[in-house]
Amino acid sequence: MNNTNAEKFLEIRGLKKYFEAGRPSFFSREVDHVHAVDDVSLTLRRSEVIALVGESGCGKSTLGLLLMGLEEPTDGTVIFENQDITHLNDHQRKELRRKIQMVFQDPYESLNPTQTINEVITEPLLVHGIGDTQEERDERVKKAMEDAGLKPAEVYLNRFPHELSGGQRQRVVIAAALVLEPEIIIADEPVSMLDVSIRAEVINLLAELRISRQIAVIFITHDLGSVGFFADRVAVMYLGRIVEIGTMLEVLEKPQHPYTKALLSVIPVPNPRLRHERIILQGETPNPINLPSGCRFHPRCPAAFDTCKLSDPPMTKLSKTHQAACLLVTGNQ
Repeated sequence: MNNTNAEKFLEIRGLKKYFEAGRPSFFSREVDHVHAVDDVSLTLRRSEVIALVGESGCGKSTLGLLLMGLEEPTDGTVIFENQDITHLNDHQRKELRRKIQMVFQDPYESLNPTQTINEVITEPLLVHGIGDTQEERDERVKKAMEDAGLKPAEVYLNRFPHELSGGQRQRVVIAAALVLEPEIIIADEPVSMLDVSIRAEVINLLAELRISRQIAVIFITHDLGSVGFFADRVAVMYLGRIVEIGTMLEVLEKPQHPYTKALLSVIPVPNPRLRHERIILQGETPNPINLPSGCRFHPRCPAAFDTCKLSDPPMTKLSKTHQAACLLVTGNQ
């Protein structure tokens, strides 16, 4: 990347989102809260791909909704192109969504079954008042469809979603995002509902769009193996926090956090000689309402010390003793 593309144009500072769990009772006015996103800080550069990885329920999708303005943060700040976008009014939020688009997990639910593909992809242009003439809008729609791999566009324009395969539907969703020419795409588990044979095609498509359109991508996934060749950096989330972040090579070859090592250990390896012992985490993910004291991972960590119950270590910065113990227990030396 050149210096211009390396510019940090999206910055998340201490972002939090707590959901109320229940209502105050007659005997107590206190309300419990689900700590969905808890003090997350992250930067994104132009045309960079960040993979946001973690188990279901760790806060990945909620973070994406916060960036889109579909959820109001409890605390923290989001800066985009030197502008604070944390709390915008409806008009400002609408303008922002021309630049930040989201691709949701389920292409079967995110498309209106009563609209043709042409109507689905044209709708964002009408909502944002883009295109002086119908011909101009038609050209943008066809360009977005073909960039999303729906070629030739004329074949698909008058079809309905139920006439398409799952992979084609997800390409329609991507085209509907591309038609606004965004600068960031937040892809929330975009391949988890697709057949294995189609997943690589969609990931390759996002990789191509990142280059051809200079789009930055936040790729939300629970599968580290699916983004190994695609992402520039990986941010690993656990119970609402980012516990480790680094370049793809750093995380894949020299993971520091025991949770990251456990995620990597279960990635299938084609060559039997390269297989290593799987790290199966014990117990269930702790309740996000009643979080463990100290390090949030210590109830399931194979290398936990007594001190882990008392203090929460900084992101990826383990002490030498703790790191050595993790290497010994996990066998990653």
